[in-house]
Amino acid sequence: MNTKIRLTLLSLWLGMMAFFSFVVAPSTFIALPETNLAGLVVSVVLSHIELIGIAIGVITLIVLFASREQTGKQFLFELTALILMTFSMILSRFVISRRLHEIRVKFGGANLIPSSDPSRATFDQLHQISVGLTSFAMIAAAVLIVVLVRRNLSSRY
Repeated sequence: MNTKIRLTLLSLWLGMMAFFSFVVAPSTFIALPETNLAGLVVSVVLSHIELIGIAIGVITLIVLFASREQTGKQFLFELTALILMTFSMILSRFVISRRLHEIRVKFGGANLIPSSDPSRATFDQLHQISVGLTSFAMIAAAVLIVVLVRRNLSSRY
């Protein structure tokens, strides 16, 4: 039963991040007339995604610890992946996104940062880190889902 709960939580987390990354963010920049407005909407939605990811990570860790199904390497692998995924969301939310917001506010929007200003390079670098953290969490969630499904199937036979 605990495996099914963890699979459900991981699937929700992966689906939420994938929907944001592949649908919400690109569509917002296409649909809204101003890049600054689109960036604001995406950053607000991302903020919610990060907080939900942190909550799902904590809940999934609690469910894992309550599980009596795993031992040894399997438990350690899942525990490590979940901790790293949750930490990636914490880092994204409370360090990277906060710094990106500060730069946006300072210049009145990301597209108003002059290319000659060092803040432009910092903004672009932080944005890439944010994408990397989200990508890592998505890949880790997908790997954990596959591992849990395979383990669940093999334990039936």
